[in-house]
Amino acid sequence: MPLKLPQWLDDICSSIMGFNNAALQLSGISLADAAISSAPCITPDLGKELEAIIKGRRITPVYQPIVSLQTGTIMGYEALSRGPADSPLHYPANLFRVAIATNRLLALEQLCRETALRHATTLGVKQLLFLNMNAEVVKDPDFRGGLTKAFLIRQGLNPDQVTFEITERTAITDFESFAKSLNHYRQQGYRIAVDDAGAGYSSLEAIAALRPNYIKLDRSIIHAIDKDPLKQAMVDAMTKLAAVIHSKVIAEGIESADELSTLISKGVHYGQGYFLARPDFPPPKISEEVLEMIADFNFQDKQAKSRSRKGLGINIGEIAEPVPTVQPATAVNTVEEIFTTRHVNGLVVVDDGDRPVGLLMKDKLYYQLGTNYGMSLYYRRPVERVMDKKPLIVNAELPLEAVSQIAMGREEYNIYDFIIVVRDGKFLGTVSVMSLLNNITNLQIHRAHNSNPLTGLPGNLVIESRLKELIENRDAFAVMYLDLDNFKAYNDKYGFERGDKVLLLTSQIVSRSLGKSGSADDFFGHIGGDDFIIITKPEYVQNIAENIIELFDREVTSQYHPDDLTKGYLEVKNRKGQFERFPVTSISIAVVTNQLHPFNNYLELAEVAADLKSLAKQQAGSCVVYDRRHKASQTTAR
Repeated sequence: MPLKLPQWLDDICSSIMGFNNAALQLSGISLADAAISSAPCITPDLGKELEAIIKGRRITPVYQPIVSLQTGTIMGYEALSRGPADSPLHYPANLFRVAIATNRLLALEQLCRETALRHATTLGVKQLLFLNMNAEVVKDPDFRGGLTKAFLIRQGLNPDQVTFEITERTAITDFESFAKSLNHYRQQGYRIAVDDAGAGYSSLEAIAALRPNYIKLDRSIIHAIDKDPLKQAMVDAMTKLAAVIHSKVIAEGIESADELSTLISKGVHYGQGYFLARPDFPPPKISEEVLEMIADFNFQDKQAKSRSRKGLGINIGEIAEPVPTVQPATAVNTVEEIFTTRHVNGLVVVDDGDRPVGLLMKDKLYYQLGTNYGMSLYYRRPVERVMDKKPLIVNAELPLEAVSQIAMGREEYNIYDFIIVVRDGKFLGTVSVMSLLNNITNLQIHRAHNSNPLTGLPGNLVIESRLKELIENRDAFAVMYLDLDNFKAYNDKYGFERGDKVLLLTSQIVSRSLGKSGSADDFFGHIGGDDFIIITKPEYVQNIAENIIELFDREVTSQYHPDDLTKGYLEVKNRKGQFERFPVTSISIAVVTNQLHPFNNYLELAEVAADLKSLAKQQAGSCVVYDRRHKASQTTAR
């Protein structure tokens, strides 16, 4: 019996195939022709070369990291094989094609596995090793005999550290029997990954049938995904499928920061590609620059999603307005009288429990009554005969922006109909599209006016509002005030334009640190000048502060002339007109928490912070100072 894909997955298959076919058709090549034209010409000499490589065990392993796109940690490595550097079979594509043509695939696969496993002890104890596995090899009885497991044990490794990455999707013709073969290895503790996902309909079918632990997205989907809505939709579908079958998605072939950022925003679990790290031996690490970029992208994504959830700070229920309501049995002539005597453009039909069951807009009623026989057909009939039985009904707690997206996605005929708002299922009021858009526009203007023009971060009015909300809620919080030391001297020496670059650099450093060590609910604002503020939970403070100081001290030096760095100070005139030496700009952080000292208002909090900032500025270099009234009162300086 053929496998039946879920309907939502089946719907995207034709689009995916269309994408792949279109890419080839642009160059005038069919799928079949592409496979033939890319194959090397298999000669006897190549067969002898392969045999010599196998007998001489002349295979070199390299490892490419598979990285968590949430934390930047290395989840595992894919083992890749290389032939001798001076051989035409150096690259794996030619190496394995010749092996298939000469019936030496099993021997080559075994050699590659053993070579990869022999060096796998250099990996971390919690890191996985991904081994490429041709589908035909998996079904081979010799392979099923336990050769890999025995070799693993000799290397001091366990099957649960190994993932078989199934390649050659076209070789899987009987998914049911192939799945049974894979279960043999699952029972031993191995994990399964399906490679090249999205490259064709058959791989989607393989995912649905085999339910792998990992789905590896083909690099053709990842390339320039930041510019291609179709590819983004394909990734959305894959992440949805992965959630259904309790799998994780790995994106292959990441080659740019924009691709990385898009994949993080799409919720892809892991990534692999030259932008993160090239295959190498010993297994390479991830650079600090890439780690910070992942943290920064995650923070930006969390902030964007948090803003989306919270909207503009106003829910749809707050702007809902009352309109007349009638029962479904109310006669149309009674409704028409309401429209004649009251200045309303629509009314809501509710049941006995005050739950909305329909909507009738004034213009639509008159249109129906104005048709031939309209009056005789409807005038004395119940309103349920002419009402819209499927109006847009939303919960009062939904943010304005979310409702706007839903409302503007309606059919053109209904796009200007009232939006019905309910609370606990009962009718609360309606919102017109005009009112909704006006409120969103006004709030966006208000938000823009209260953002810092240089960094785009929330400004003083928003900061003040958040602090008041914190104190009123009485939840545990920590406020971190950040101030740059000797920044005026820097401005005086290098000018305000260079000074602005330091402020932008500071905002980026803080964002990256929050992405790495904070939470999605953290708030980051710009008080003005060189003063910033973070609102977070007490348990995150130490790691956030340490990350900020480490990054700032390392990166601020790039904003100085080498001669000034060599001296270790700037020589600038002070307010008295005398030359004075000022050290390299550092960052001071004052931390105020309500854990042991409750605040009655935000002014009390600001007063404590001012004292702490003064204390911090008395110390040399970057430092963090905690409120002395905190039970863990301490000062940490660098």
